[in-house]
Amino acid sequence: MSNHTPLRTTAVSRNLSRFALGVAALALTLPLAACDTGVDPRNPSSSAPSESTGAASPSKDASTIDPVGKWTSPEKGDPFLEFSDDGSLKGSDGCNAIATTWKVEGDEIIIESFMTTQKACAGVDPWLGKASTATVEGNVMKVEDSNGKVIGGLEKEDK
Repeated sequence: MSNHTPLRTTAVSRNLSRFALGVAALALTLPLAACDTGVDPRNPSSSAPSESTGAASPSKDASTIDPVGKWTSPEKGDPFLEFSDDGSLKGSDGCNAIATTWKVEGDEIIIESFMTTQKACAGVDPWLGKASTATVEGNVMKVEDSNGKVIGGLEKEDK
């Protein structure tokens, strides 16, 4: 007679294991789903879901600050931001694509959070990828990071 007991899983323990695996899979998947902006930064012409695009349209204050148009820098890689009437924003930090939305609040342009590609390009300073807000003085746009620090400037492109 043997001294060991055969291990059998009961239906209850199998169901509990399946439930635990399901919860773990859900816990790992939900944070990833929450990060999706719906905009592919590699394709600036792709659009975000319609409800977020409408919410980010220029506000009533847009008449005092009008960033619509292309703003450029002569730096290596030719970084730029192009603001559209519909509240969309596309651009490049000189290496990586930028695609997001914008709105005006008071005397400041709010650049909505965005994802960008993460290519490394020799000799290019990707400062524009940190843009969070901007102000306009004449034909110069001062770009600030999320801490309110001026990180660079762009000039309005003549059409």
